[in-house]
Amino acid sequence: LVSRTSYTSTGYTHQGWLSEDHNYFLFGDETDERKNNFNTKTLVMDVKDLDSPFLAGSYFGPTAAIDHNLYNVGDLTYLASYRAGLRVLQMDDLSSASFTEIGYFDIYPSNDSANFNGAWSVYPFFASGNIIVSDIEQGLFILSPSTQAPSTPPPT
Repeated sequence: LVSRTSYTSTGYTHQGWLSEDHNYFLFGDETDERKNNFNTKTLVMDVKDLDSPFLAGSYFGPTAAIDHNLYNVGDLTYLASYRAGLRVLQMDDLSSASFTEIGYFDIYPSNDSANFNGAWSVYPFFASGNIIVSDIEQGLFILSPSTQAPSTPPPT
């Protein structure tokens, strides 16, 4: 164990992804929205010093939906947010967890409550820029966003 770091309002730390420069770890807590009654929360951990990582901050999205899986490509974060579907966030300043939502695709349009229906995961690593969103009940969505194709190759 190199180090262990906690954060407030914990529920179930689920999944995360490093920024391309490996200085920040973005992650979600799968049950904090229900447990603490706040909007979708993305946490940013500064991991430049692995002996002393610290929480740089948290971003709260526009809906109450539960976050699930997220992936970073360039300066964009692609977030599967259960009932709120795919959310695309521009990383403005990770040192302060500053993001701007620049796009979304709602695959559960009836509501965005904190329940376990809707977007399960996303895959934003195609050279074409296409994005796959998997849904628990409705299947697979293949999207062609209006943003540029990713500048980095898919993980191997």
